[in-house]
Amino acid sequence: MPNTLKKIERLHGTADTENLFAGKKKSVYVHPLRVVYKAQSEEGLPTRIMVIVPKRFFKHAVDRNLLKRRLREAYRLNKRDLKYDIAFIYSSDEMADFSTLEMSVIKALEKIETT
Repeated sequence: MPNTLKKIERLHGTADTENLFAGKKKSVYVHPLRVVYKAQSEEGLPTRIMVIVPKRFFKHAVDRNLLKRRLREAYRLNKRDLKYDIAFIYSSDEMADFSTLEMSVIKALEKIETT
């Protein structure tokens, strides 16, 4: 797979978000990430992701955006064709560096792949 993250690979919009978090979904925790995923209902779509960094942990938008960029980059470099909708939810109040996030994303994707 090419190391790009196109718009079609991003999960956005109210309907898609509600579909991911409603009904039967699965979850994996790999510190500092909680990963929620669900099999896609439509055929022909690539794996789609969304990244969530709660305001409760990081009050400044600059910090939240930095973590989101790091998580998207970690996923982009290590993505796999899984046919899932995935939400990466950052769940720690400490700022993680890129290598920590990349290892967490790799472990989470491996766990998703084996289920």
